Amino acid sequence: MTVPEAEIVIAVHTADRPVRRAVESVLAAAPGRVGAVVVCHNMDPGPVREKLAGLPETVRLLELADAIPSPAGPFNYGLDQARAGFVGIMGSDDTLEPGAVSAWLDTAQATGSTAVIAPVRYRGGQRILTPRARVFRGPLVDPLRDRLAYRTAPLGLIRRDALSRLGLRLSRGLRTGEDLEFGLRLWFSGEKIAYPAHAPAYLVGQDADERVTSAVLPLGSQFQDVTSLVSGAWFPALPAAQREAIAVKLLRGHVISAAIRRGAQFGWGAEDRQAISAVVRSLTAAAPGAPRLLSAPDERLLLVLRDAVSGEEISAELRRRADAGALQRTFTRRWLTNLRREAPLRTNLNSLVFTAASRLHRSRPAAVPAAVPAAVPAAVPAAVPAAGSAAAAGSPAAPASDRTDGRQPR
Repeated sequence: MTVPEAEIVIAVHTADRPVRRAVESVLAAAPGRVGAVVVCHNMDPGPVREKLAGLPETVRLLELADAIPSPAGPFNYGLDQARAGFVGIMGSDDTLEPGAVSAWLDTAQATGSTAVIAPVRYRGGQRILTPRARVFRGPLVDPLRDRLAYRTAPLGLIRRDALSRLGLRLSRGLRTGEDLEFGLRLWFSGEKIAYPAHAPAYLVGQDADERVTSAVLPLGSQFQDVTSLVSGAWFPALPAAQREAIAVKLLRGHVISAAIRRGAQFGWGAEDRQAISAVVRSLTAAAPGAPRLLSAPDERLLLVLRDAVSGEEISAELRRRADAGALQRTFTRRWLTNLRREAPLRTNLNSLVFTAASRLHRSRPAAVPAAVPAAVPAAVPAAVPAAGSAAAAGSPAAPASDRTDGRQPR
């Protein structure tokens, strides 16, 4: 079998997932250049094999039974089994826009980059503004100047040989956040990273009945990814500026968003208060200046979460934060810090400029693509037993969220 230029790994956990739709979108994203590696995780692969019947031989079906309810296992296994020069990961509810992988491959080859960050949209059309990259730049991005910490999910393409060279593995055993350290280690590795912001996009599906990453977990479980990152060897060894940029993102996008999502009516029992206090203290110890770069209401909420004296105090501060106006949520408590790259004023202005630039880009005439011959169907190969298995743009931009991992944007 001819090895394609790129392979996208798709993890499937239940038989009702629209996996054929996902695979067909991958094939249409670079006809003749891309394949799909579908990993059935802790499930009977038979129904998935039936769904994929008749697709080309570049679609491979694997199975992994490790009894661990984490997406890290099937993604790592699929990446290990990939043969193409470039690899990527994708949720089974998600799709790619036509021509996406071709555009990403062409970007990687033109720039010599190790990774290409995919633009991400919801399937309804809304753009997800992560990373919050500079608008007026070339295709290559800088981890600090382009705020790559705001896109921890490694959606797009990665040179396969970089996985071992950089020691990139999704964190096993985590129900959520398994890609946090993977993405950050890649962006801050010093390798060339490209971001073709106006290329065809990765489309996040919103039709799953149950998404692990959108479930309200106990905060001790939800923050395992952050706790593991901060207590490990890699993050503390980073230069101070990089630690601060990452800490600001985690405080804003993980900690504060987790509190806001639960809201003032949440029980805020002792275990949850202890968990959120511990993660705030660990992040601010690693980057003491990070809280100053939050908006005034967010910084005040963070201080209450850090002390976590009582659930009533947290609830009261959440209500005050909800009542804050847009201007209050745009400015920090200290005027000079508003000029800093990570401050909300600059990130919000960046979003406005990007939205205007996107509209200008869409108004330009599009090149007419050459006709592409249809792929010749072929049978999907039988499942390959795994080690450890039983057998061996037209819409307004969406606000930047804290999750973009293909299940719930981060």
